Amino acid sequence: MGGRRRRTAVVSLRDRALAALAIGISVLAALGVFEAADAHALSDAEARLATYRTLESDNLALASGMNTQAAGLATYVQALTLEPATLRELGDRDTLLGDYVTGSGQVRDSLSRLQQESAQLGIGTEERAVASAARAWQAWAQGRRDAAEAAAGHPLDPRLDAEGSALFSAFSAADQTLADHVRGAIDIAAAAVERQSARHNQIFYSGLAVEAMVLLVLAVAVMRSVVRPLARLTRTAEELAAGQETRVPYADRLDEVGSLARALAGWQTSSADMLSVFERSPIGICRLSTGGVILEANPSLERMLGYSSGELDGRPYRDLTPEVGHYGELVTGRRERVAVETRYQRRDGSHFWGSLTVSPVHHLDGAVDYFVAMIEDIDHRKRQEFDLLHRAGHDSLTGLPNRSLFDDRLEQALRAARRRRGKVAVLVLDLDRFKPVNDELGHAAGDDVLRKLTGRLGTALRDSDTLARLGGDEFAILLAEQDQAGAQATALKLLEVMEQPFEVEGQRRPIGLSIGIAVFPTDARNPAELMLAADSAMYRAKRNGTGWALAQSVLRLA
Repeated sequence: MGGRRRRTAVVSLRDRALAALAIGISVLAALGVFEAADAHALSDAEARLATYRTLESDNLALASGMNTQAAGLATYVQALTLEPATLRELGDRDTLLGDYVTGSGQVRDSLSRLQQESAQLGIGTEERAVASAARAWQAWAQGRRDAAEAAAGHPLDPRLDAEGSALFSAFSAADQTLADHVRGAIDIAAAAVERQSARHNQIFYSGLAVEAMVLLVLAVAVMRSVVRPLARLTRTAEELAAGQETRVPYADRLDEVGSLARALAGWQTSSADMLSVFERSPIGICRLSTGGVILEANPSLERMLGYSSGELDGRPYRDLTPEVGHYGELVTGRRERVAVETRYQRRDGSHFWGSLTVSPVHHLDGAVDYFVAMIEDIDHRKRQEFDLLHRAGHDSLTGLPNRSLFDDRLEQALRAARRRRGKVAVLVLDLDRFKPVNDELGHAAGDDVLRKLTGRLGTALRDSDTLARLGGDEFAILLAEQDQAGAQATALKLLEVMEQPFEVEGQRRPIGLSIGIAVFPTDARNPAELMLAADSAMYRAKRNGTGWALAQSVLRLA
């Protein structure tokens, strides 16, 4: 008798897939644990870097507060030396002490934050040195203020101011030491974050590669019994990818191959839907070659750029916008996506702002096939942003730069002058006989005078000069590359253009100027000192009725 045929147990594709899935999940879980630990380390490094940067910002705020308080103290002490009538015109005690009090509060808040952040980072020694120096100077400042008030305009011992200068210099040195330490720590922390981030990305993508390899090996082993149907389905998929109309086979099978075939048929339907989305999307979309040539553009992009159907095909994308420099990184895989805001040129030569997102589409072998670029018209939003930026730096009444923008330009001008060993002049202007216009004719009339006055002053200045409104009836002028003689000549021009009265509400109202002049580096070493010197000179000119006055610089006398 012949032997019985041995029956072979059949393992379904489903069971094989479940086994493969279990193995894959195990590998993925192991990689996930490792990746999570590395992500935690990256998070800690980023948190430390963020704390250092916050510390650096608070240290800058502390220095700014100290400078503001020092300038406020100098202004207040100078004001106490004025005649009582002149002093009353400048305002009450709280007004004169405004900058002093503001700077004191800023110093207090900054020191509190610095203490907390330094404790977190373990750099208490440097912070305590800064805090000690700052508090020592503040104690001196309170004493200087009390002494000035008690002296009631009488001269004080000059050693008191020398002591204040020494204390402030000690603070500046301690503050610079802390700033240097923090900047070095930021560089080290940033490098650590960069290394940790690179390591994290390497672990992540290596993990993905390992997982993909494991799954690939398992899939080949599990699906060996269906190689032929898979080969057929693969050819069908390639035909569909090439845009050919073809029928998907095996869709009527009830096993996993049939499920795959039905999924492929679904993808065929989905591709048709995606084509419909491409054609009907309100966002501009195009396919780009790796060389930056437009392969295909949808109707929305053609309308956005003012081209007829098909006219964009074959055109270099660079003709529309210069923002194409990241293509090489996309091709080599160093970047997975580019998102920028850039300007586009329409066919008629006009421009608009667009939000560009570019992503690569890969071949099965991993090489880049083409790019998909999506362009959204954001011209309205960008114009609003530019308008807000302009308003932030300009006076709403006159359109002139405000104090913030003026201070920024002054800082830049002094930095350039230091490099070139040049000079910078600052003129502080205060209006004479302006208050009666406001009181008698109203603020609307006063505003009209300020606008007209702005136009007159501009006729006496160069295009490179900066005229700014500091507030109320106080203006300032920045004269880059200008010495004392040039500043005096400019002051005389300004007084000349103000000789004619202003027509206001049917009346002719004369408005005068009191101008204070200070020159860097003759009168001051930094912006705050320069502004203080010019401000003091302006008050002297107003008090003496001379129209203009030069700064009485300690530096020049030395």
